[in-house]
Amino acid sequence: MDTTVSIDGDAPVPTYTALASDDAISSTIDALHLSASTISPSTPLPLTIFSPPLSHITSSFYRAIADRNDEIVTLFIQRGLTSPDAPDAKGRTPLIAAILAGSGQMVCTLLALGASINLFGVYDNNQNYWHPGVPRTPLMVAAARGNLALVSLLMEFGADDAIIAPDGALALRLAADAGYREIVAFLPARRGGAFRRWKTQHASAMLRVRKAAGKIWVFGKVFVWYIPRFVVWSVPKHLVVLPVGRAGAYCWRHKGEFGRWCKRVVCELPGRVKRAAESVGRGLVKVPGAVVKGVRFVGKAVGKIPGLVVRFVCWVGRVVSRIPAAGRIVGEWIWEGVKKVGGVVGDVVLAVVSAVHTAVMAAVDFFRRITLRDVWDGVVRVVRVVVVDLPVAVWAGIKGFGEVSYGVMKALFGLCGQVVWWIARGLLWVANYVPRQLGKIVLGVGESVGKGVHEVMVWFDPKH
Repeated sequence: MDTTVSIDGDAPVPTYTALASDDAISSTIDALHLSASTISPSTPLPLTIFSPPLSHITSSFYRAIADRNDEIVTLFIQRGLTSPDAPDAKGRTPLIAAILAGSGQMVCTLLALGASINLFGVYDNNQNYWHPGVPRTPLMVAAARGNLALVSLLMEFGADDAIIAPDGALALRLAADAGYREIVAFLPARRGGAFRRWKTQHASAMLRVRKAAGKIWVFGKVFVWYIPRFVVWSVPKHLVVLPVGRAGAYCWRHKGEFGRWCKRVVCELPGRVKRAAESVGRGLVKVPGAVVKGVRFVGKAVGKIPGLVVRFVCWVGRVVSRIPAAGRIVGEWIWEGVKKVGGVVGDVVLAVVSAVHTAVMAAVDFFRRITLRDVWDGVVRVVRVVVVDLPVAVWAGIKGFGEVSYGVMKALFGLCGQVVWWIARGLLWVANYVPRQLGKIVLGVGESVGKGVHEVMVWFDPKH
């Protein structure tokens, strides 16, 4: 049913039908906004006009940006429902949302509507709701994501590539760290922010170092202080020292009764001796019966030996029957390790041959088409394969031994093997706990030092 509403003789509000299309609803909303804007403040309103919550407007606005709907985004901004720089719940700006959507047309639309091209917003590279993100300009986000077209577009609109983020990030450094060489070649060389970048990395590394040191401290307190103190001090104190002390105090408080106690013991001694002799006599009478019972027990035990032998043989048979499954697990592990190590060894051989070939060809060509840089890259590849890839492959095989041993113990001994494996793993975890934390400390310190060296190299070559 169509309904028309008028306000004190003004132009009627457009009609609305329950079967109206989305376009009709959108035009009705526009008309409502225009009608409301023409009403003077003194005009009495017989009805109340409700506006949608701001959070709903912002979420709809950013949904339109993600959907690359330029018309709706333009409508939102031109009608004053939101600002071209209004952040969302995560702190992203509309320009950053457009860059994340990969839409150059949306970026142009927002800039034409007055969006600030150098405004900082929150950028979460992990796309994780719980991650706080880092402040970035739209150009930094485009460079970090490797979108050369958007980087070029933003630079044409006047984006400042010299802006330094609070953590020292530059658009050039974000692209270089991510390995986007085309963007690094496109952006001008910029220095700056080195100390901030090192400070940020150093703070992260030192946080891990402090956590590792704290874990070592707690581990030391538990295994070096609390457990030895419990065994050496608490147990003797509560099981020996305090009971003896309480017994001595009790005797001292009742020292006046000691004489009467001695007299009573002496008087009762003959009766106790008599009762002991009677007990011995009764025991001697029962000796033949006890001997007979003992012989019967031994006979029963001997009779059970064949059954125990049979059960043991059956258990051994079951274990032997499970050996092929365990052997298959071990064989697969060995085969996978051989394949990985063999592949890396092949890479080593190829890298060495390639490096030698590059060096020979460079010498023959007098370094015209093949430069020293190419020779150096070949040497670096050889060193990387030998120093990094080969140890990683060997370590991967060693790490796989844990799963292999678990499978073998489970296949051979079932639940009992699993329990033994977990006990051994717990003991190994305790033994390796401190070395693991020390390794984290060494890695954290090395990471901080390496970042400092890297920043020094960047200072000499901003596009390093």
